[in-house]
Amino acid sequence: MIRTIVGLIIVLALSVVVISSVPDYSLPSGLQGVGQDYTERGVNDTGSVNLVTAVVVAYRGLDTLGEVVVLFSASTAVVLVLTLVPMGANPTPSSSIVAFTSGVLPGSIVLFGIYIITHGHLSPGGGFPGGAVVASAFLLVMLGSNKIPGKSKLLASIESLAGVTFGLLGFWGMMMFGQFLNNMVLPAGSPGKLFSAGIIPLISLVIGAKVASELSGVFSSYRKAGGDE
Repeated sequence: MIRTIVGLIIVLALSVVVISSVPDYSLPSGLQGVGQDYTERGVNDTGSVNLVTAVVVAYRGLDTLGEVVVLFSASTAVVLVLTLVPMGANPTPSSSIVAFTSGVLPGSIVLFGIYIITHGHLSPGGGFPGGAVVASAFLLVMLGSNKIPGKSKLLASIESLAGVTFGLLGFWGMMMFGQFLNNMVLPAGSPGKLFSAGIIPLISLVIGAKVASELSGVFSSYRKAGGDE
């Protein structure tokens, strides 16, 4: 009881300090600076009607490269930990519902993930969320089976190929226009059409493949670490 009261007092004191140290500010009435420039020029510059994707993939391509590196580092660390420190628990049998859905839904989930990836320049989505959706189909199949994944190198090959392709697309823009992942190495096309937005759809495809393969590899490593091969 005393510990709870002391903790509450500390939280309240810290709240007072934080509130008093935050200056008064008001939300801007409109876009300013870089945001205004993106809004005015984004569609013409990139051909992407989804300006969020245009900013993430084209204008701030080096940031996206950093995110890919972070994801690769995190997945590699997880796989390494699971390899060095196996859990040693056998996988539990899946429920009848999971077993049934794992045989019915994965195809639809993968199709939806591909849609998200390929339409990232037209609507909310792109490589990162679409790749996660595709990986969730792999996870569902794995949860619906008690088998331990084999030692197939397909996931690692897809991940490596996607990473190399992403780098080549980036350096293509650098060689042509002196900017990493410059979108204009391909025609922007007509905004709103599926085949438009320069190389943004290609970047979304390789990012989606890399995210899907890395997350699926992590899921596979958890199952391998949790059972006997």
